[in-house]
Amino acid sequence: MLVRILGPALSLLLSLATVAPLPSFAGETDESRPPTELAAPLSEHPVWRALLHQSRRRIDANTRRALEETDFFFHEDGARKPNRELVAALAAFEAADPPAAQAARCRFPARFAFLKEQGRTRAERGPCPELDAWREIIGDVELTLVFPEAFLGNPASMFGHTLLRFDPKAQDGEAQNELLGWTLDYTADAGGQIGAIYMLRGLVGGYRGQFSIAPYYAKTKFYGDWQDRDIWEYPLDIPNEALERILLHVWELREVTLPYYFFTQNCSEKLLEVLEVGGVTLGRGGGFPPMVAPVDTVRALEQFGPDALGTPRLRPSPATQLQEALRRVPRSERLLTERLANGSSAPDDQALVSLDADTRARILTLAYDLLRHRTLAKQVPEDHARTRSRKLLRARSQVDAPRPEPVQIEVLPRHPPTDGHGTARVELAGGVQDRDAFIELRIMPAYHTVLDAPAGFAEGGEIRFLDTQLRYFPELNRVRLHEFTLLDVTTASPWRPPFRPLAWHTEIGIRTRMLSSRRDRGLDTEGVFRAQAGIGGALTPARGLHIFALGELIVEAADGLEEKFSVGPLLRAGLSYSTPKGRYTLRTQAIAGLLTGPRTAPWLEIEVDQRVTLTPQWSATLGGRFEHAYDVGHLEGRLGLTRYF
Repeated sequence: MLVRILGPALSLLLSLATVAPLPSFAGETDESRPPTELAAPLSEHPVWRALLHQSRRRIDANTRRALEETDFFFHEDGARKPNRELVAALAAFEAADPPAAQAARCRFPARFAFLKEQGRTRAERGPCPELDAWREIIGDVELTLVFPEAFLGNPASMFGHTLLRFDPKAQDGEAQNELLGWTLDYTADAGGQIGAIYMLRGLVGGYRGQFSIAPYYAKTKFYGDWQDRDIWEYPLDIPNEALERILLHVWELREVTLPYYFFTQNCSEKLLEVLEVGGVTLGRGGGFPPMVAPVDTVRALEQFGPDALGTPRLRPSPATQLQEALRRVPRSERLLTERLANGSSAPDDQALVSLDADTRARILTLAYDLLRHRTLAKQVPEDHARTRSRKLLRARSQVDAPRPEPVQIEVLPRHPPTDGHGTARVELAGGVQDRDAFIELRIMPAYHTVLDAPAGFAEGGEIRFLDTQLRYFPELNRVRLHEFTLLDVTTASPWRPPFRPLAWHTEIGIRTRMLSSRRDRGLDTEGVFRAQAGIGGALTPARGLHIFALGELIVEAADGLEEKFSVGPLLRAGLSYSTPKGRYTLRTQAIAGLLTGPRTAPWLEIEVDQRVTLTPQWSATLGGRFEHAYDVGHLEGRLGLTRYF
């Protein structure tokens, strides 16, 4: 129940940040007009449509059935006809049977409160024991929007997440403890499924989602301790009346489960729907990309002025704090810390005992923190970790020195998610492929490439989804699908002692290739299906410089290939450099390998691209590429203009 209350609070929060008073439709009472006609003006009110979840998009058949399963509508056609639902709601709230009328008011208190506010009913809500008890538990709260950064190790989290934290207002003389607050979020019930199965089912609405509530300290443990995700917290300034409307609507959603679509009807979209209940006009279109990412929830608040979204606060994960603490100590201390954590050195080793008390205390504390992190990450068996941890804690207790202060990560050059580029893009480009000029239209609904400005996105991460490139060759008067990438994910987090994450890449899609057996003036003539995956590592030897290398395996299939397919190993390596403010990015990579079918042929590809930011929404790109595969080589140059949304 508490979960359901918190959900509406979030939506109300976002919607009422700077919303003007709701327009009144009262006074339009004409007894001679039919009830549905009387209801027509008010039924188009954005808040009423939001209460019926019709404000941002038309209700699809699956969502309609899900809502009808929980008797979410009074009228059988309420999902399609908001005016009929309004008339039916008024009839239920003012029914001649008092118990039935009271049950309706308690079941849909937000609808009743809205109609009461608009002067359409003179009835009083009356006592609702379950609702009133729930509302008393929630009490007076303040709202904070929480954004855990992307976690590329899980498809469910690779775009980040948004949730709402409800903080009890601090009493006089008491400090506010955010960890004791409650969080509201919308998640899919995946039944433990992860990876590709989760994403494929999520794409077609194969899961049901619902609002849930959990203690904030549990969320910080999950996101921070287990997934190494930093968390951004945005205080929200929401009027009390707006917050109350959202809370009441959360109550109305307590029994509702809805179809969950990975890129559309996800945590971001559903929280925005709840926000509409507060009166915010984020309706259909709303300036959002066709696929809504969690960061779009954060950016939605920025539309209502600087006071709506407070100054973000970074809550670094224990891994980030540990990494920064180790970066600030001498290399000899880092090496000793790692030896103590992995058990190759003992707390009574002379190398540690000979140090002063403060240094010993610092090293023992860091070693214990490192061992704990590796244990949570399942890198060290718990029985081994338990024995080693006791030795480190016993040695630390014998050192007469205070515990080191927590590392202040806020001083690092970190960018909040709102500093990033839009999550969807359209690009218009021109260039030459082999000997043929082309004009290219590229559409990518999500999400981020290494060439983009890095601020606000996971370091070393790249996600392309439904990336579509169409090319028109004027001299040949031909249009070609140059490339279609269903999904391309790269996570190449750099090695920074004591963490050495594994980089990996996976890609699946279609791309046209030049095939010597069917070549026509050098123009690509064959669409080739491609699946590619590999693992490796990455480094950041200097600020803004990122170097990676991966060993991969590729499979290609097409009618134009000998024996219809080829498979082979390859090595992919490259680097990228971005200026401190991300206005300029240079990326280059080389791919070398063998493609093996009936015979073995070498494959070599070299790419050099650069991007310049023109405005927060616009950038220009210039690049060149050489490729030699299937005994055919060609050069390509390209100049493009990109618009982010």
